[in-house]
Amino acid sequence: MAEAKSTQVKLIKKYKNRRLYDLDRSQYITVEDLQSYVMQDIDFQVIDVVSGKDLTNATLLQIFVELEAQSTEALSSKVLCQLIKLSQHPMSQHYKQILEQMLTQMQSQTNPYLQTAQEASDMWIKQSEKMMHTWQEWMRKHHE
Repeated sequence: MAEAKSTQVKLIKKYKNRRLYDLDRSQYITVEDLQSYVMQDIDFQVIDVVSGKDLTNATLLQIFVELEAQSTEALSSKVLCQLIKLSQHPMSQHYKQILEQMLTQMQSQTNPYLQTAQEASDMWIKQSEKMMHTWQEWMRKHHE
């Protein structure tokens, strides 16, 4: 049963032994549970119990790395290299905002109920082209 998206952020504690504890459910959970939260659009924050440090991004990256190690790779090596380079660019905050906006737009316009893999592929290509055009326009405006 899928949980509805709430405005409240789930708090997840991470212990030294790498165990994750969901305070809302009052139980230990797995990384797979966190992946399920992502897929259900359930916001969460992972906090290190000892230091109090926010580990959410590191945990999300761990989930992504595990997905990449499986049979389907979401990003090519070229895209990963570009993301690393952009993270070191002086305008990285602007690039991050633009990328977030474009991916959100692509996700909202992609129909999860497409009948065939070809239709899904065609939709993704169309959205990718639109995203690239938007990116190029932004780059042209801000680098003239």
